[in-house]
Amino acid sequence: MWLKVKDLSAQQRLAIESLMGRGLAEDESLNIQPARVLSEAPTDDERARAYRLYLDSLEEFARRAPGVPGEELDAIVDEACQHARHSPS
Repeated sequence: MWLKVKDLSAQQRLAIESLMGRGLAEDESLNIQPARVLSEAPTDDERARAYRLYLDSLEEFARRAPGVPGEELDAIVDEACQHARHSPS
């Protein structure tokens, strides 16, 4: 949800400024997006397992694309990661 600072009520502006820790300029806009927060971060073992699975998937991906240079495969994976990080869920 996009909001223009100039359109905020005094109470809304005060609340947002207190959350941000700074004043807002009249010509600024805000983008407010709710996000899910993980209740618990994965443990060391879970993180290690997830990373191994990730590396295994990359190996499988590379096996399915024989002859494609590693740099090109890296670029494809990077692009997919960027898309996943910045796409609305």
